[in-house]
Amino acid sequence: MSRRAAVTVNDVWRALDERFPFAHCADWDNVGILLGDPDAPVRSVLIALDATPAVIARLRRRPADLLVTHHPVVFTPLKSVRPDPGPSAVVFALLRMGVAVISAHTNADVAPRGVSHAMGRRLRLRGIRPLISGEPSSGACKIVVFVPPSHAEAVLSAAAEAGGARIGGYSRCSFRTPGTGTFLGGPDSSPWIGTPGTEERVEEVRLETVAPGSRVRAVLCAVRKAHPYEEPAIDVVPLREGALGGGIGIVGELPEPLPLDRALDAVRRALRPSWIHVAGPRRKTVRRVAIVGGSGAEFAFAAREAGADLYVTGDVKYHEALDAAAGDMPVADIGHASGERWILPEFRRVIIARFPGAVSARVIMDEEPLRAVPAGRRRGGEKP
Repeated sequence: MSRRAAVTVNDVWRALDERFPFAHCADWDNVGILLGDPDAPVRSVLIALDATPAVIARLRRRPADLLVTHHPVVFTPLKSVRPDPGPSAVVFALLRMGVAVISAHTNADVAPRGVSHAMGRRLRLRGIRPLISGEPSSGACKIVVFVPPSHAEAVLSAAAEAGGARIGGYSRCSFRTPGTGTFLGGPDSSPWIGTPGTEERVEEVRLETVAPGSRVRAVLCAVRKAHPYEEPAIDVVPLREGALGGGIGIVGELPEPLPLDRALDAVRRALRPSWIHVAGPRRKTVRRVAIVGGSGAEFAFAAREAGADLYVTGDVKYHEALDAAAGDMPVADIGHASGERWILPEFRRVIIARFPGAVSARVIMDEEPLRAVPAGRRRGGEKP
């Protein structure tokens, strides 16, 4: 393959972005290309939940050009980047090895076929749908642009290129209404059409699209650049409970109703957690299952409202377990990593499908950092 045709870090980012839009991350999150040169060539990728010392050791034994993680490799601001033990040591090691890093976190959580969806598919749930529709960002907006018909496509393309106009698995989403725009340019104006001092009536399109909170400014900047008018009219409308596709968690039905103990055994076989801690009733017929991968105890209310017979999540704290124990819906805590790690093979599938033969990718199926005593069967390992 010629140097010009080499796959780059940015190419891999774009492949992941099409499936797990980075712009749909939570406001507090840090995702995307977090380390390295976006134009650096990529021939090999390692995929893991976190950039742990164990992952760094794997990279030293078997180098890769790019590390794709679920949890951000840089989350809190770093005051220095040094090899001393601390939050910057991993960053120092990766920079020294020349390994770029892409992190896909809450954008992968809320994507239509994201973390919880991957868990639900392994559990063979049917009719999978979001538990809570919408993106985690609180700033999703509708962008309304009044534009001549001749430039409507250019404006929509600019919005899409900047990270807008996406709803779930659909891109270039818009709604258009024809109408008439009027304006009277002042003596210092420079109208694209018409004459200063003369009131104009021109054919325009009311072009409506959307933007996640993290990309509103970028979308507005791109739209203004693509718009021919000196002073384009643009409305920005905040969307309460904005739903740009996907959502938090999933809910679906088992192929057949199962007693609780058999349903939990199905969870154990499908997701291979290091443990399952259960709060709530000991007997229950389970057909509808709700899942939030990672840390999701706070969404138990949504699982109850969705009529779930069983809620599977991680990081359930004591008082959340007490609430579950007093209720009629069993809550199963399978740990944080044991659920989230099933997104990692999805990352690999996206990369291999986009760059067949050009990029190799291997996955580390991370174990829980906590271990059960006595030790249980190890569930992690590296997958080629």
